[in-house]
Amino acid sequence: MARDAVGLLTEAYADRVSERGSSDCQLVCVDTSRPGGRRWCAMERCGDRHKALAHRARRQEADA
Repeated sequence: MARDAVGLLTEAYADRVSERGSSDCQLVCVDTSRPGGRRWCAMERCGDRHKALAHRARRQEADA
């Protein structure tokens, strides 16, 4: 695993290793998308939680 980490940090995607947008996610990911603007480690994990929280906030705002 250490060898893979060293290889990753010294190769082409080294500048694309980062933490993602969710404050409660402990993962560090490599963004391999073409534009390099990926926001979550996975839609099924962080993206889904973020979208659900945003939806609840909008509904609470609309109800108020």
